[in-house]
Amino acid sequence: MLKNTLVLSFILAPMLFGFATDKDNGKHTLRVGINAFPTTLNPIYATDETSQAVVNKMHGFLFYFDGRGEIQEGLLKDYRLVNGERTILLELRPGSRFSSGKELEAADVAATLNLLKDSRFEYPYRANIAFITEIKALDRYRLRLEMASPNAVWRNYLTFPVLDSQEIAGLAPEKFRAVIPSGLGPYRVKRLQEPERVILELHRYNALPGMYREIEYLVVSNTQLTPLKLVTREIDICELQPENVEAYRDIPAWQEAFNILKYQKFGYTYLVFNLRNSRIDLNLRRYFYNLLINGHFLEKFLRGRGEKVDSPFLLLNSDIAPAQLAVAPLQEEVKIKLATNAESRLRKELVLFLRDELKPFHISIEPVFLEYHSFLKNLREANFDAAVSGFVLDIDYDMKEIFYRDAYFNYAHLVNPRMEELLDQGLKEMNPQKRRAIYRQAHQTWLEEISLLPLFNLYYFMGVSRTIPLPRETSRLVGSLTDFLFNIQDWRI
Repeated sequence: MLKNTLVLSFILAPMLFGFATDKDNGKHTLRVGINAFPTTLNPIYATDETSQAVVNKMHGFLFYFDGRGEIQEGLLKDYRLVNGERTILLELRPGSRFSSGKELEAADVAATLNLLKDSRFEYPYRANIAFITEIKALDRYRLRLEMASPNAVWRNYLTFPVLDSQEIAGLAPEKFRAVIPSGLGPYRVKRLQEPERVILELHRYNALPGMYREIEYLVVSNTQLTPLKLVTREIDICELQPENVEAYRDIPAWQEAFNILKYQKFGYTYLVFNLRNSRIDLNLRRYFYNLLINGHFLEKFLRGRGEKVDSPFLLLNSDIAPAQLAVAPLQEEVKIKLATNAESRLRKELVLFLRDELKPFHISIEPVFLEYHSFLKNLREANFDAAVSGFVLDIDYDMKEIFYRDAYFNYAHLVNPRMEELLDQGLKEMNPQKRRAIYRQAHQTWLEEISLLPLFNLYYFMGVSRTIPLPRETSRLVGSLTDFLFNIQDWRI
């Protein structure tokens, strides 16, 4: 399942950001290095990591995931399940305000949900809220949500950004896409300078002591320059490439200029097969499984940069051993066009690595490097043999957005009623042990078809200027549509 695990901005922000002094950068500004300009600042369509990182600071959410991967209340004062765990009662915390100044009310949550469920607006994670069958605002701060059946992780799905009902009323889908809506976070857009920077400013409604007045996102398209920009204090924090992290211990100037913080994202890089392509048959997919999951190619490629993943149901990964699948030998050379996103250096390296390593096994790989939007278009239109991409997931077992037939991220174009049945059972099962057993069955069902191969979960690293004191605790695990900064505690100068 891929969906919003966005962290509640205005609750965590006073813990996240210290107030910069003249000694630090003279502008009371936190400067964050990013590798590309955001594709959108409408939070409903922010699926790329850069867009997510920016809009997270501008919006608030009913629930969010903390740095340990645990779900927490955000905009809510109280919540409970009634009616045989089929009805959700929510009570909002009074006093929360949008950047426009309007106070949050139950009608705003109801209007947001209705928009997200409307197929015309093409919300990428609409399948995640399909379990909500009725939405009713009871009074100013309370609302009721009806579910078709009990849902074990219903809170995970209520992590969408809440919008102002007055702003979205009557907007046609095409006009809504172009909107930068008011949010319940502490920041709003001050200035956009495409393609080089986005500047957010703290606004008075959700501002609290100790917060930066501005957050400036600076595009550093050449990721190898980020350590230099930390050394010269052009930026305060940014993600570092693994090779820069390896070089860090040997360069005193880097060590004097910035610290390195390590974390993981709850997801994996994967190889997906086009099931509509008859040449990519089950025997070939099993052949790939035996080579990549049971072989030692990935350890050789990773060189300590991450961990292998043996199951697409990531929480099962620690206790699932790879199987040796029966295959027929390849009688002749198999030619495969292997596509990936050209902007991802790691994925390009992986494709080239597989091209070289799989030659002795009668697999001839032709690399296809595509611009991001062209890459996604080809995936959705089944115009590929196989592809390397990546998922960042909710911190849970559920993989509906990957394995359901009409799911947004079902790039394999899988149609498997048994898998869908098991995923439905898993969502309805409230007992954790029984639920785990269901997903073990789903793992076995995946093995029977192998629509994709989970490969590895990388380690990620943030470089943080030494002008910013390190927090007592940093994020260890980041879920989908969030970013490292919103899972850091006690950023204080």
